[in-house]
Amino acid sequence: MKKRTNIYCVIICMLLLPLDVKAQKPVALSGSNTYTVTDEMDISLSEAKRRSIELAKAAAIRRKFGEIVTSDVIETNVEANGQTTNSQYWENTVAMAKGEWLNDTKPPLVDIVYVNGKLLITAEVHGLAREIIQAKTDLKWEIQKDDGTQRKTTSQFTNGERFYINFRSPADGYVAVYLMVGDDETVCLLPYPKDTDGRHPIKGNRDYVFFDKDTDPSAPHYTLTTKRQQEINQIVIIYSPNSFMKCNDITGDAKHPNSLSTHDFQKWLLKCQRVDKDMVVDKKWINIKQNSNN
Repeated sequence: MKKRTNIYCVIICMLLLPLDVKAQKPVALSGSNTYTVTDEMDISLSEAKRRSIELAKAAAIRRKFGEIVTSDVIETNVEANGQTTNSQYWENTVAMAKGEWLNDTKPPLVDIVYVNGKLLITAEVHGLAREIIQAKTDLKWEIQKDDGTQRKTTSQFTNGERFYINFRSPADGYVAVYLMVGDDETVCLLPYPKDTDGRHPIKGNRDYVFFDKDTDPSAPHYTLTTKRQQEINQIVIIYSPNSFMKCNDITGDAKHPNSLSTHDFQKWLLKCQRVDKDMVVDKKWINIKQNSNN
């Protein structure tokens, strides 16, 4: 059985961000949110109140400043015995509100009612917030593999193949690379284990090949593996001219890099972007499939 897989990546990025990076003045905001708690949810009343308050603040920020929304679409076309089937994979990252809540001008008001077996917790907030305005740095990077004679740029991999990342930035800074394995796990590929301070500095206008022992003897070998017939993951590049430390993950063994849940990774990444106006996050899809000869 012969299979051919083609990947089409469409990244729609609604960047509602001007290039100006001047500090913004605080703006008075108010908002409300209703958080629903069912009997099946394992959550305390105090935690539910806190979530409702935080969501009310986020709603007020979005209404005033908007948000950054990134939607990624990947389509696979598979041919088998002359028949073609189409499958689409969608992933919507958590939208980041374009602002940060500075402080409350009034204590939050929380109202709790019990309706049809559910707790409806409504929070009303008043405070000061500031718009987040970020600069965009033009990064150049490619995912590559060896085809036996030379290294080529690709998004297609067979189970067990090694991969590399060719990277270049226009200025000095720091970089991190993560592999998002579905909704369950995110793996830290860079900084390397040797980068014990949790940072990986780079020089601007210089070409780097990450995960290549020929250019960096301390670089680990990374291979892409899957137990399924086909698996689609995402490579995430994070760059900033400002020093930043990798997220607090779980140390792997000699054969496995550090990792954490994808939910915790996204929370950490959004927090970093809110603090660092110069941080750039870029993503690319990769497709891993079993060897058709297996």
